[in-house]
Amino acid sequence: MAPIYTRIYAQPVEFNRALGYAYDALVKGPYKFDAMSTWKGLSERVAQGIYMGQGLLLPHTRVPGLQGPLMAFVVARDGITGVKTRNDELAQFMCVLLSPAESAMAHTVAIANVAKLLLNPEWKEKALSATDEDALKNLF
Repeated sequence: MAPIYTRIYAQPVEFNRALGYAYDALVKGPYKFDAMSTWKGLSERVAQGIYMGQGLLLPHTRVPGLQGPLMAFVVARDGITGVKTRNDELAQFMCVLLSPAESAMAHTVAIANVAKLLLNPEWKEKALSATDEDALKNLF
């Protein structure tokens, strides 16, 4: 699954700012959904903790009636600030994922695919050294 939005930050970026831009891109994406109720669900998930390890933040929620998964992917070489991680690990990646509530499989597969990429050191290095958003998107 390729993200519909990618962004590379060359300097540290505050979590709420990066999340806001990514979410806005998903709202403007190919599938329509209730942006306010989805934001509420996403915010509740963020409050529960979204650090997955390997430098990945994974704000995600399931959305009733969504036609298919939507993903935004962010890389911040110098880190994403303002969010709690285990052992103060550096969060350098954020995947914002919206999945159809009616399909647990779509949700699980999308999360597993992102995790698989980040467990590959070569892929991770390519993502961190990508020079533009198109190059980052092409890694998917």
